[in-house]
Amino acid sequence: MNPVIIVIPMKDPAVSKQRLAPVLNAQSRAALALRLFRQTLAFFSREFPETPLLVVTASERIERVARSYGARVLKEEQDQGLCQAVGLAARWSRARGFQSQLYVPADIAYLDAAELRLVLACAGQSPQVALCPAGDEGTNALLTSPPDVIPFRFGRYSSRAHQAEANLNGVPCRVLRLPYLTFDIDTPADLDAFDRDNMHCEQEVIG
Repeated sequence: MNPVIIVIPMKDPAVSKQRLAPVLNAQSRAALALRLFRQTLAFFSREFPETPLLVVTASERIERVARSYGARVLKEEQDQGLCQAVGLAARWSRARGFQSQLYVPADIAYLDAAELRLVLACAGQSPQVALCPAGDEGTNALLTSPPDVIPFRFGRYSSRAHQAEANLNGVPCRVLRLPYLTFDIDTPADLDAFDRDNMHCEQEVIG
């Protein structure tokens, strides 16, 4: 049995980050989505080189980028949404002997290795769920053991929905509120905070 696989679903950048349309044009949204995706792949390749990465996508462009970082790719015929993508990965992962699956989105602003180690430490043979809620109570990390131990309920307030599914199915659920993992870039407010932080870091470097 393999211990754990990290799953990163990714749309084609051209249709990503639609909630940022009020402040970014289509080209800028695509560039931001691709930048964050590359940042995520580079982080896991660097910090967790022994842990397999699986990218789920219907995009040939994303497939090429994923393979350039050494990730495996699970191709969808078409983008059917996050629940379907993570569910597809869970069936794939379990069929290949993985005990646990860790879902992480491709748009976390700042990934921290220590936080991810805390989540990965929850992986095990016993049925269990561990999750990190997003700032808006979405789900920014979801570890499931075995991979398909609960149905996936991504959408508004999905962290609460995943906790409810765990309770309904009698599966222990651990909620980890981790500062970096709570911050993804979905809304203009998120982008504004991300830009301010980047500007602050640049000023520190210059200074």
